[in-house]
Amino acid sequence: MKKIVFFSIILSLGIAFWSCSEDDDITPTFDLSIQLIYPEGVDFDFPREIEIGFDSGSRVTKAVPNSSGVATVSLPQGVYSIATSFSVTDQANQQYTFNGKLSNLQLSSDLAKEITLVMATNTGGLIIKEVYFSGTKTPENKSYFSDQFHEIYNNSNDTLYADGLCIGVLQQSSTKANVWLNNEGNFMDRLPLTYHIWTIKGSGTDYPIYPGKSIVIAQDGIDHQTDENGNPNSPVNLGNANWESYVEISGKDIDAPGVPNMTMMYTTSTRMHDWLHSVFGSAVVIFRFPKDIDWKTYAANANNYMTLPGSTSATEYFMIDKNMVIDAVEIVRVEEDKRNKRLPDDLDAGYTYLEGGSYCGLSVRRKAKMIVDGRVIYQDTNNSSEDFLHDLTPTPGQHPSTVEK
Repeated sequence: MKKIVFFSIILSLGIAFWSCSEDDDITPTFDLSIQLIYPEGVDFDFPREIEIGFDSGSRVTKAVPNSSGVATVSLPQGVYSIATSFSVTDQANQQYTFNGKLSNLQLSSDLAKEITLVMATNTGGLIIKEVYFSGTKTPENKSYFSDQFHEIYNNSNDTLYADGLCIGVLQQSSTKANVWLNNEGNFMDRLPLTYHIWTIKGSGTDYPIYPGKSIVIAQDGIDHQTDENGNPNSPVNLGNANWESYVEISGKDIDAPGVPNMTMMYTTSTRMHDWLHSVFGSAVVIFRFPKDIDWKTYAANANNYMTLPGSTSATEYFMIDKNMVIDAVEIVRVEEDKRNKRLPDDLDAGYTYLEGGSYCGLSVRRKAKMIVDGRVIYQDTNNSSEDFLHDLTPTPGQHPSTVEK
């Protein structure tokens, strides 16, 4: 793994240098060894070629830590405060920033100290952690897909909010080549969403998603294994889901009393009584409107709809700019000749799928790249071929305990 590291340690001198005697202008110096310690679960190496700058006001001392992260310098006797910050960028262009600090460090003899680093930032934000879309067969061998769910995870160190978060799936299956092209024959900068498009209403800070936490969006928020409307062969209990996609206008959907409903912004079919993520796989996106655009105003604008290129169908699809997308996952058919992409490469350069096919009861989920102080950091390189594991038992609201390759 290639690492590009920028590293600096700033020392501020808290008191004047001490003299050995009243007649001696020479300030004694001592060796300060600093052991840098990554948080638990981080496996980055300390490269040998890291320059560390020590700033004590009028002088700067530099040192290079060894492969174990120990840097040794000689400094004048005094009291120091030490702050360190550096970033590591891996081959996938993911950047991880670490900070550490020591205050009021008295240097009057050779001294060895440790700085425990804290991960400050990563490539986080809200990501699609898991999608269960395959469905199952009932004991009567009927097709059942009401237990579908999408799980969205806070992969960052910051508290983020579900207020205003939107979700939808792209038009057309992966069995056909994408027809949503611009005049140059490239993917359009706008994405066509089909079926139901949803948002979570809120004032902006009503629904926090804390670091390392997630929300589960259920098609039907029930215990699918035990509910009379469920399927005993289902692998999931979604009775504790955070949200459900209740299609009120159909008059046929089940409204789970214990799970809040998302708000439907638009649908291409008023007859569908459930929000369907195709059991063969759909390209799915989570997105937000710009702060100065209200979703109702956006949905009311005729310029935000398009009919299918090359078709006489009057069905209008909800178009969003790809810059609105927070995260996207390309899920395709298992057959190699039916893996046509619908997402541009800058949103997802690859794809994932289920070898088990439809109604196998399995899901796709991101790899756990690191586990730092007990919090999972999922891999997110915008390439689902690398980021996702497939054919897993669904785990809504649960997270791995070990790093995955």
